[in-house]
Amino acid sequence: MDFVFQLDRIKEAPFPIEREIALADLQEILGAEPPTGFVAREAARFSGTLTRVDGHELVFAGGTHLELTTSCRRCLGRAEVRLDVRFTLSLVHRSRVAKKANMPVEDDGAGEIAGTFTPDEADQILYDGTEVDLAPAVREQILLTLPMSALCKDDCRGLCQVCGQDLNERECGCDRRVPDPRWAALRSIKLPR
Repeated sequence: MDFVFQLDRIKEAPFPIEREIALADLQEILGAEPPTGFVAREAARFSGTLTRVDGHELVFAGGTHLELTTSCRRCLGRAEVRLDVRFTLSLVHRSRVAKKANMPVEDDGAGEIAGTFTPDEADQILYDGTEVDLAPAVREQILLTLPMSALCKDDCRGLCQVCGQDLNERECGCDRRVPDPRWAALRSIKLPR
């Protein structure tokens, strides 16, 4: 995915971003460890903007629409998922964060700066220099938007817990009532007639 931008080209007016996210790139995102269980059906189109707020801070906003498939959580059949990914993130120069935290600018080799963390900083991307690669942020936002599970249809009846029959196809006739185990001892009591 090509999401590398030269920040000195970004002025105050919103800088438009239009990119195609190839099907292979989406499969790589969805299949990363741990696998998500989702499969992309087609490539996606990303639309967004980069807007300069001041000399060292920019706003990255955008989104895409994904067509995915996964297993239904009730019947294990195919579930189709249409997902809208929308987000707004701040890009802040690393030196500004260090200055705000009253710390020297030190890179630990992994690109991390030690310090405190506030909820306001959760949507921040740190950058150095004059270019930034926003592909990791797009990947992260796609993964964060994925649902925990999906249904093939809202009224999916699932599988029979006794025989495993797909109840959307036909009724199996099994007794699926689960007796309350707290009353199990009373079943052995014989009442006089």
